[in-house]
Amino acid sequence: MYLFYSTMKTPNGLFSLFILLYTLILALLSPFLRKKGKNAALWVLSVLPVVCALVHLWLYGTRTFDDFMYLYIAALLPLILLLPGRSRISSVLKSAAVSLSSLAVCFIFLVNATAAPMIHNYSRYSYSDGFRKMLSTMEKEYCLSSWKHTDYDALLEEYLPQIEEAERDNDKVRFAAIITEVTCRFYDSHVSAYLPKEINMPTYEYMAGNDYGLSLARIDDGSVIAVMVEDEINKRDICLADDLCELDKIGIHNGTQILSWDGRDINEAIADVDCFFPALQYPVRSNEDAFRPFFLAGKGGESVEVTFIDDDGKEQSAELKRIGGYSNRLIWTCRLFSENIKADTNNYACMLDDRCGYLRVSREHYDTLSDNIAAVKNGYYPELTEMYAGLIGDLRSQGMEYLVIDIRDNGGGYDCCGGALASLFTDEKRHMVSFGYEDAEGYHIKENQYIFPDGRYMDIPVAALVNSECVSAGDGLAKFLSDCPNVTLMGITASSGVNQNNGGQIYLAEGICVNYPVYLSLSEDGEPLIDTDYTRENRIPLDVTIPLTKEAAMKMFSVDNIISIGSIDPDLEYAVSYLENNN
Repeated sequence: MYLFYSTMKTPNGLFSLFILLYTLILALLSPFLRKKGKNAALWVLSVLPVVCALVHLWLYGTRTFDDFMYLYIAALLPLILLLPGRSRISSVLKSAAVSLSSLAVCFIFLVNATAAPMIHNYSRYSYSDGFRKMLSTMEKEYCLSSWKHTDYDALLEEYLPQIEEAERDNDKVRFAAIITEVTCRFYDSHVSAYLPKEINMPTYEYMAGNDYGLSLARIDDGSVIAVMVEDEINKRDICLADDLCELDKIGIHNGTQILSWDGRDINEAIADVDCFFPALQYPVRSNEDAFRPFFLAGKGGESVEVTFIDDDGKEQSAELKRIGGYSNRLIWTCRLFSENIKADTNNYACMLDDRCGYLRVSREHYDTLSDNIAAVKNGYYPELTEMYAGLIGDLRSQGMEYLVIDIRDNGGGYDCCGGALASLFTDEKRHMVSFGYEDAEGYHIKENQYIFPDGRYMDIPVAALVNSECVSAGDGLAKFLSDCPNVTLMGITASSGVNQNNGGQIYLAEGICVNYPVYLSLSEDGEPLIDTDYTRENRIPLDVTIPLTKEAAMKMFSVDNIISIGSIDPDLEYAVSYLENNN
């Protein structure tokens, strides 16, 4: 409820309340105006909200129409009062219809607006002016500026000259790449840049770099190996590059150890790489470290000098020539690393073998109305708890002795949905999430939500699988489960490290939209829940870090796994083996 009330206080929330109040007053007055013969006055007063809506649409632009659609519908409702019918009954019916419709539409608008209450349209401005306004707006509204020590002046100083250069050259792709990089510098997966279709792929190609026919991965012994090598992919007619290469003749295959890249020690080169790319963000530093080798493989000019260990164990050097753009291979490599999941169906359950059950939770969503009601009830969600209890109970009836809960690539949703599942593994009422605000004196809690205990499956050993693409309320579920005594949190990488509420949207030139959170999710101690601070340390530590062995990497980045993503799942294999060996 706190988020709903906060939305009412925003400019757009106040505008909707003004239209509602105006409409209700006009609906009460309209029978009297008709009775007095003031039809012209009624006409002007009924059309006035439409004029206001048109001015609002002009200010915000047609790109934001979907965001304000219900607001514009509310502005049209007074026109019903102008329909024919002079009898007292028809006037009363029209007034009642307008009043009830206005109440309903404005309520729907405010509910929807909690997801995006702060919307700004700077698309009419130049690249540089829009960028200045974007940073200025985010400095006022982004809810984690102080928590992350965001230096807006430094961002302006570093990137404005680049923006101005892109503006002089009218380079849309360069502008999109800079905005994307700036959003990545917030190290918050909720701060992101949406790119329109026409510049999306060109920006991917621009930011990914050059393809030399392979990607790189660091395995558990610290060494770096070649993966996704082009020649081996071409043997199965799956080409990821624009041209062909001949790494096989040079002596580089999947699994070949790489010692240097472009004349630098491989570890030094990896350490200097930033992972800036659309739709890929790593707030947790250790997660980014795991992905840096993938990004390094696209860094270089028309060719790179590489040192490696050949099949005879000897050190060799070779020049790898650019064979195209790296975006395709980078996307595939990151995808194989993070998306080996058994099913993407939310709340999918099955038996993996005679003893191990599996529950896939891809998002925290059950039923929109019920989800919102549970949020209003401080997280109490017995119907969803019963649904999960039924799924797990069915697995137990099939002989399940232990359970894997797979929340890799979980896209988030409502924290109360994660709390409903976690309640099955605790017999104590626990804090789930708080909502509040920050001022000069610090953070202040205004509303608390809880995990209400059920505890009927506390005796089942559970492994909860996460990865860097487990975000938002998915991060919340990772935390709620990890706090349960019978749950072991594990993954090759930790979850994303974000849990704030979205709400800010800034529209820029070229169809780019920057999103950022404006409402605070707080811990019981009154500090941001889960999100990394300026140190970028993981705040939901893994109980078990799954090692990326060479054998696992060879399976994960194999051609067979490219053909059918999810058919080879070393993470899941490890989780099942862990449960078998420790229970």
